[in-house]
Amino acid sequence: MEATFINLLVSWALFGLIWVVQLVLYPAFEFVDNQNFLAFHQHHTSAITLIVMPLMLAELGLCIYLTKQEYSIYLGPLILVGLIWLSTFLIQVPIHNALGNGKDSFLIQKLVNTNWIRTILWTIKAIWVSYLFYSNTR
Repeated sequence: MEATFINLLVSWALFGLIWVVQLVLYPAFEFVDNQNFLAFHQHHTSAITLIVMPLMLAELGLCIYLTKQEYSIYLGPLILVGLIWLSTFLIQVPIHNALGNGKDSFLIQKLVNTNWIRTILWTIKAIWVSYLFYSNTR
C-alpha cells in the first residue's frame, strides 16, 4: 500500500478514536464511583495506550516520511502531529497521572476541556490529509 493511503487510514482512525474519547470516554469518568475509579482509570489508560500509541507512532513516522518526500505539501500535517504530541505529553498525560491518585472532578473536567485541543487538531489533520490524498490521485 502507498504511504499516502496508509496515512489517510491512520488519520481517520485517530479522528474516530479521539471523538469517542472526547464525547464518550472522558465524560464517563464522572460516572465511576470513587471506590472503583482507580481500577477503572488504570484499565482505561492501559487499554487505550495499546490502541493509541501504535497509531500515533505510525502517524508520526508516516508524516516524517511524507514530509521528506514532499516537504511543502506535508509540512502542515507534520506540524499538526507535533502539536498533538505536545498536547498529549505536556497536558493530557500529566492529568492522567494525577487521576492515577484518585477521582478528582476538577481534573476530569480539565481533561475533557484540554482534550479539545487534540480533537480539533486531529480533525483538521484528517480533513487536510484527505484533501492532499484526493487532490494527488486525480
